[in-house]
Amino acid sequence: MGSREDLLRQREKARDLTLKIVEALAERERVVAEISRLKSELGVPEFVPDVERELRAAALRRAAELGVDQDLVRRVLTLVLRSSVRAQASTSNPNRVTHMDLMRAAKRMERNGREVVHMEVGEPTLGAPPEVARELSDAALRGYAFYGEAAGLQELRSAIAEDLKERFGVDVKPENVVVTQGGRFGVYLVMASILSVGDEVLVIDPSWPHYKQTAESIGCRPVVHRTSLEGSWTPDPAEMEGLVSDSTRLIVINYPNNPTGSVISEGMMRELVELAERSGAYLLSDEVYMDYSFGEHVTALASGSERVAMLMSFSKSWGMTGYRIGYVVAPKEVAERAARIQGSLLTCVPEFIQMAALRALSDRETPRRYREHMMRGIEVICSHLDRVGARYVRPGGGMYVFPQLPVEDSMGFALRLLERRGVAIAPGQVFGNYQGFVRLSVGDSLEKIEKGMRALAEELSDGRATGPGEFPG
Repeated sequence: MGSREDLLRQREKARDLTLKIVEALAERERVVAEISRLKSELGVPEFVPDVERELRAAALRRAAELGVDQDLVRRVLTLVLRSSVRAQASTSNPNRVTHMDLMRAAKRMERNGREVVHMEVGEPTLGAPPEVARELSDAALRGYAFYGEAAGLQELRSAIAEDLKERFGVDVKPENVVVTQGGRFGVYLVMASILSVGDEVLVIDPSWPHYKQTAESIGCRPVVHRTSLEGSWTPDPAEMEGLVSDSTRLIVINYPNNPTGSVISEGMMRELVELAERSGAYLLSDEVYMDYSFGEHVTALASGSERVAMLMSFSKSWGMTGYRIGYVVAPKEVAERAARIQGSLLTCVPEFIQMAALRALSDRETPRRYREHMMRGIEVICSHLDRVGARYVRPGGGMYVFPQLPVEDSMGFALRLLERRGVAIAPGQVFGNYQGFVRLSVGDSLEKIEKGMRALAEELSDGRATGPGEFPG
């Protein structure tokens, strides 16, 4: 029988081993810093899949030899690798300014009495239809202002399922639908319902930064498949498969794409769904720009796969950005977990907002008009880009153009354009470190877009179009 002294000795041994783990991590960070320096000097990419794959295999073999839980080793290794890549990225790209920082700077300028053209954020200034706004207040007066189901009102979930069935011929049940506090929170709910600490999420760049931010916030690691202008921003499923590891639990796609406006074919969608199925991962398809598709929209739901979750928002199609309402369509078990998480954190989306969304669903004219506005705005931007010799892929949908401008530092250019010309744009670094690129939004009026593009052309022609920029005071 063991003694109390035996227990104390084992505790002390465990303590010493824990401290040795910390010391080993510190030494590893020093080695990673030196690796980062050498990579920078040699022009080697931050992320080398083959090297990482070999390391994973070696670590899991060693775990098996020692009788250590391989799932535990896999998760710890993912966190260690995430820390390494983050440290290398911060060395090579220390500038962490985002498009939201630029938007806040632009808002400060407006409060100080200066006019600003907003081309930095994806917010349609057209606003919600009057009948939707009226339904918001009328519903509250009718008593839709109490605690509700975490998954959303049954009538709204049924209407969403019926709408998707009518539009795409997909069999969606109300129990697959969760009404969410906007699309942004919908991303969180899907990730929190599927992922655990130490899992990996495969993201296609350029991408909305919220995907990576959310994955990291819940202890997961984003892994990036980088697409290019030369490749028309089209993903390569074979290359993506090479980035999949035994830790990959989710693949995120977004078409029409933010920021490029690119779309994909039914065949490509099928390949991406099949990749998720082969990998044992889920596919999150962010389709918030579906009504801004300039041709037929391709939805991941059409695959019928039980590994697909789809995200939609009322913000773009009906200009309801401030209403903060969207929805997720997911396999039943994922939808149930998402509803439980939302119930725990928020209780529910306010019922009167849900009733306004229900009214919006019956309005197909507003999304059509807003799509036409986006198409006209994109034509305005493209005509100006052609005149200044910018390189870009003409969008097939969405509300953005993502050109490559003749500038060395797109962040500095964006800061100067805001400070000197009162035009806010989003630098390409925000969407995956695309130096020289900028995202131009067409959410503002056509008159302001014209004004903004003229100012952008003037700034490009100015001799001071290179060099650092500063935030306006």
